[in-house]
Amino acid sequence: MTRDRKKTAGHILALLTITVWGTTFVATKTLLNHYDALQIMLMRFFIAWVVLFLFTRKLEKPGGVKEELGIFVLSLSGITLYYYFENTALSYTLAANVSIILAAAPVFTAILAHLFTRDEKLSGRTWAGFFIAMTGVVLVVFNGAFVLKLNPLGDALSLLAALSWAVYSVVLKRYVGHYDNWILTRKMLFYALLLTAPATLWGKGLPPLNPLFRGDVLFCILFLGVLGSAVCYITWNMAIRQIGVVNTNNYIYLNPFVTMVCAAMVLKEPITAAGIVGAVLIVGGILVSELPKGFSLLKGFYPKEYLGSTYEIDFEGLYQAGWRGILFDVDNTLVPHDAPADARSIALFERLHQIGFSTCLISNNKEPRVMPFAKALHTPYVYKAGKPKPRGYQEGMRRMGTEKSNTLFVGDQLFTDVWGANLAGIHSILVKPMNPKEEIQIVLKRYLEKPVIHCYQRRQKRVNPFPGIETGEAGMNKERFTKK
Repeated sequence: MTRDRKKTAGHILALLTITVWGTTFVATKTLLNHYDALQIMLMRFFIAWVVLFLFTRKLEKPGGVKEELGIFVLSLSGITLYYYFENTALSYTLAANVSIILAAAPVFTAILAHLFTRDEKLSGRTWAGFFIAMTGVVLVVFNGAFVLKLNPLGDALSLLAALSWAVYSVVLKRYVGHYDNWILTRKMLFYALLLTAPATLWGKGLPPLNPLFRGDVLFCILFLGVLGSAVCYITWNMAIRQIGVVNTNNYIYLNPFVTMVCAAMVLKEPITAAGIVGAVLIVGGILVSELPKGFSLLKGFYPKEYLGSTYEIDFEGLYQAGWRGILFDVDNTLVPHDAPADARSIALFERLHQIGFSTCLISNNKEPRVMPFAKALHTPYVYKAGKPKPRGYQEGMRRMGTEKSNTLFVGDQLFTDVWGANLAGIHSILVKPMNPKEEIQIVLKRYLEKPVIHCYQRRQKRVNPFPGIETGEAGMNKERFTKK
């Protein structure tokens, strides 16, 4: 399996696992009408251990003391303590508080991974994804009913549950690549049984069997034991092996959303607009956390070049580098807004045609504005181009007889001109507007463009510390136009 396929498989496994875990809340809620938390844990772990034993049918000899101690720590942190803290917290504080605090487990995991692993370090994307996703978690958990009551003991137990899961996730990384997943999970569940059984006997004693004669109770405990424990711990461990601790744990943000959907389907609890917005934010937070290094959310708006004026461009150098067609915006790119073709723009197009370029105007204006302008420049045109949609650019290339690989675009607006050129796969050159007097909707867009241009320029300085060469605001040379 290729690396990309392994990553895809890892993401799918994490998503499927969290989908099952998100529905276990409803099953647990049903069982709590007949058993206490420790009794549920004992039955759940026993069923899971039996299932794994039937599949493996082999008892492994204990490894070294250090190895067994590590597996014991996995069992203690990721199974026994996690479920104990979580279930006990529900007795002291609101389920909303527990859900929100437990959803913070990915950031605790990221911090521990940063401190104790070499290849999973904290980044700005991790923090950005955390804040976006947690905003979504809050909306999903409350689902339109904004009630929050702090309870120090219950909230502290929830925090301990999240920290326990973080410890489990980081320690697990040392085992998933060197240990059989089935055997590892079975050993973890065995230690969990050893830890849970005495606590259960100390409490209300062994779980009674009478409730299991009810179909819904039997289904819920089998669901928790077989899918929620035996299968899901294996698939979760496999996901960590494929995509890492931090990326896998990011899917925990989805847990409240899955629970919300399941509660709506099974318990008939309503889903509000706040819940839907929260779901979108959760997914957005996960995507932001998953973005590769160097990725920018604004990259689609970034031009390939940024110059002070159309008339500064070294078109001879462009032609020598292999470019053959140029698409031009009109207003504030070639002339001030609504101005007719002037001597400078006419001379520019005569020069371009003499060099050997094919040219075409591409504008969102109506034909009465574009046609006379194009006629004066002796060039084809596309009016009502619908920028930033790619179709106008594609039509322009068709009329010039060029392709994406040898076509440039020159324009003055980011969110129409440059974005559209990037979507069409064309090399984009942004130029500064010729005149500040523009229509009100364009003026408003200029305010939105400023932070994007600022981010673009900062990015360019990081990529190349020689802005005179890279940004082209002065001293343009032919090498920077060479197609790669």
